[in-house]
This record gives sequence, C-alpha cells and structure tokens, in this order.
Amino acid sequence: MNKKARTRLIVAMSVLLVALIGGVLWWVVTQGDYSKRVADLKGGDLDGKSVRVSGRVQAPLPTPDASGYHFIIKDLEGSDETVAVTFNGQMPETFAVGVDVIVIGKYSAADHLITADRMETKCPSKYEGQSASPQPQSTQP
Repeated sequence: MNKKARTRLIVAMSVLLVALIGGVLWWVVTQGDYSKRVADLKGGDLDGKSVRVSGRVQAPLPTPDASGYHFIIKDLEGSDETVAVTFNGQMPETFAVGVDVIVIGKYSAADHLITADRMETKCPSKYEGQSASPQPQSTQP
C-alpha cells in the first residue's frame, strides 16, 4: 500500500470514528437515562433534560385540549410522589386509570411537568399466566 492510499484510509477511518462517536453521544443525550422513577425527579438535576419515567396513571382520565392530554402519574415503588404529564399524540388503547405507563419527554422542574412525545403502556394482566385447561384428545378408531 502506497503512502497516498494509506493516508486516505486513515482519514476515512477517522471520519467514520468521529461520526460514530457523535451518533452515540447524540443518542445518549436525547434518550436520557434508561428509566427513572417519579421520585427521582425531585432533585431538580433533570430540569430541561430528556427523561424516561415510569408511573401509574391517576384519576381522573384526561380529556384532550389544544396542547394534548394532561394527566398525572404516581411513583410505582411506594412513594407518594406524582408528576404532571402533557402528551400530544395518539393515546394507546390500553391507557386507563391504574395502568402503568412509561412517558418519554422533556422535564420542567419549575412546572413539575413532563412534556412527553412518546408513551408506552404496560398491561400486566396480558402477561399473567393463564390456567391451562385440559385439551380434549381425539381418538382415532
């Protein structure tokens, strides 16, 4: 390999490496930590950052207005902490009071509000084991 080809290869690999590192950093910054509890928002160090927060939907059910759906979620692990959520998107079919959700969006400590752009619902009853009923066996004569 001549010197010119080696230099091109080094430059190309350097550009790819910088692009890869930049992509990973962008993803980490936009996604935030994997998942936070509602109680974790208390410190204020997440103000203005993208967060992913798990919680249980509290009554009453939201009704939409021009800025989206407004509801409250409560901490899942025994704390009485709650946070308001504004979500402007398609509500999942399983969304209801008492359902566990994960909201992903920007957190405002001043308003104690998550402006969510994504939401996922969990439906524990869907994944609980069902009792196995005996299957009738056919007998061939």
